[in-house]
Amino acid sequence: MDLDEAEDWAWCDAQFAAIEAYVKTQNIPHGVICDWPEWYAAPYVGLWAVEDPTDPGFVGHWVLAGDTTGVQPQPVAFDFLSAEDCAEPREALAAFAKKWAALAAAAVKGTTWSGSPLVSGDLAQKAAQLARQAELLKLWAGDDEMWEQD
Repeated sequence: MDLDEAEDWAWCDAQFAAIEAYVKTQNIPHGVICDWPEWYAAPYVGLWAVEDPTDPGFVGHWVLAGDTTGVQPQPVAFDFLSAEDCAEPREALAAFAKKWAALAAAAVKGTTWSGSPLVSGDLAQKAAQLARQAELLKLWAGDDEMWEQD
């Protein structure tokens, strides 16, 4: 699904309220929550920077957030990571991919997880979905053309 510039803008803008709510419900320490994703593939997923309250101007956490409009039948889960080991958006995307692949592999063996990402429903189905999404995140993180500077 290709969106035009106005649709991209509207999607990202609509996601922001959900990002703010997620940061608050997860008690993620934060300063400013960036009002535009550092990376996104509308209308599916976006990567948002959350300022470190102890180091203003620098990212403290990354939030990966799927579509909140209800249009996507299998939306990407919301999740967050500390930016301590992944200061750049590309590194963060790769870190989410690695985390999700490990969670999905453990779930296939019957190990459930608690915390983030929050998933509900059939564990095997959610694990398969998370594994597919992890693979896509890994491909995006590894795509040099996506990360070229304008």
